[in-house]
Amino acid sequence: MKEKWDEVYLKKLRSTWYPIEGVVRFTARYIQKRVGVNTYDIRKVVRRVLDLGCGNGNHVVFFAEQGFDVYGIDISKKSIEIANAWLAEKGLKAFLKVGDIEKLPFEDEYFDLIISHGVLDHILFSKAKKAMQEIRRVLANCGYVYITLRSTEDSEYGRGEKVDRNTFVLQEGYEKGIIQHFFDLEEIQELLSKFKILDIEIYEQKFPDMFTVDKAFLQSSKGIRKYIDLSQPTRFDLKYSRWHIVAEKV
Repeated sequence: MKEKWDEVYLKKLRSTWYPIEGVVRFTARYIQKRVGVNTYDIRKVVRRVLDLGCGNGNHVVFFAEQGFDVYGIDISKKSIEIANAWLAEKGLKAFLKVGDIEKLPFEDEYFDLIISHGVLDHILFSKAKKAMQEIRRVLANCGYVYITLRSTEDSEYGRGEKVDRNTFVLQEGYEKGIIQHFFDLEEIQELLSKFKILDIEIYEQKFPDMFTVDKAFLQSSKGIRKYIDLSQPTRFDLKYSRWHIVAEKV
């Protein structure tokens, strides 16, 4: 799996240079809301932040710019190299490591906040549960975790080779050979059974069926440049669907 993610980053297929809207929204709602150039309305005092599956550092940079002590871990060595280069270019500091999210190299109750966007749905559900055990171990009491997970309502559900319940190995696209797990509410309840859920939302994007939902990643296996004739019947049957969840360690 490590080699496959290195390949994704080497081919520049998965570099992301902006924080996702959900992380920005979560931060403003639950941590601190920017009210001036360098001033914030503090909602929760947070010192240390861990980005679990930090990739090339889009959220590491986002939190570092706000003055948090930021840590990141990712299975891909190449993604960590890119993230460190980006931090150096911007004059920011963060502590990044190559590692396994099932065996986090951090002390118990070390972090006030842990975020994980689109990571726990790229491993088997059994491994995701082990990762949540590690998240709970390294998260301080009353600390927050923010995670996003692909939903079973997604139109891509069922694409690829089925290897487990709600789990498929993709056979095409830029994530070819990588696991994609889709979560339902029953699995979310099991995954977060030792946390108090503060918020759960599902965000969806719909597309005309001339595309595939890879369009949500600014690409489409059917091509992205299309001329859409709205004078003709247009169906929006394709859907990208993702859970956004905020939980507290209790």
